[in-house]
Order: sequence, then structure tokens, then C-alpha cells
Amino acid sequence: MLEIGIMKSEEVEEVIHLEYDVLGISPFVATSVLPVKRKVVVARVDGKIAGCATLCWNDRFEIASLAVKDEYRGSGIGAAIIEKCFEVAKELGFDSVWLETPENGPVEFYLSHGFCVKSHVRNMYGDGVSGLKMVKHIS
Repeated sequence: MLEIGIMKSEEVEEVIHLEYDVLGISPFVATSVLPVKRKVVVARVDGKIAGCATLCWNDRFEIASLAVKDEYRGSGIGAAIIEKCFEVAKELGFDSVWLETPENGPVEFYLSHGFCVKSHVRNMYGDGVSGLKMVKHIS
């Protein structure tokens, strides 16, 4: 059974491991040293974390990461997580959601959920790996 919610304190280590396994880095850890507010949305399948999104905000609301375990890709978990992210943004009074992704990343997924490309940044992820800054306006 799929459940989407906010990370519980006892799930911190599992979220960090999931981010490292899927992304090779942990945006949750990286954002912990920044002067931002943050939450983590988690997807639980039968009580185990199948995916997560680290959210942070001050002046603007951003999805710092979205990660779904390989065995759950294509099952709608990413879509459920991103919809929860939009819900959190609305609850906090934001009218847009921002994210950054490598241009060879899941761009089509984000476009299919209403994001549009705001800018292209050369070498954003290191030499030769450009990125996109994307935004979705929510009402």
C-alpha cells in the first residue's frame, strides 16, 4: 500500500541512504547547512521508504531532490511525490515550485508535470554537464 507523507525523525538515515543510492549525493544532508527551511516528502510502500523529495524554501520554494528506488520506477510513486510537493508549497503560501536538473536527467518527467524550462546553465553539474532551471506555477 502506498502512503505519501512527511518524513518522520526516525526515517532520516533511511532517506540519506536512499538519496546516496539513487543520486550519488544527499541533498538532504547538503541543505542541512544552508539557512533554509526544509521538509522531506516520503513515499512509503508497505511501511518502507520507496522514494523521497527534499524541499527547501526561504523566498522561493524548491525541490532540492526527487529520488525513487529503481524497483519502484514507473509505478507512479514519483508522480505522487511531486503532487505532494505542490500541496506543501500551496500550504506554505507559494505560487511556484522551482527545481534544477541535469539536461540529460528526467526532464520529460518534469515537463509532463507542468514544469517549464526557465534557463539553461552550462557546466552546472561539472565540466560538460549542463543543467536546467525549471519552474511550475501553481494556483
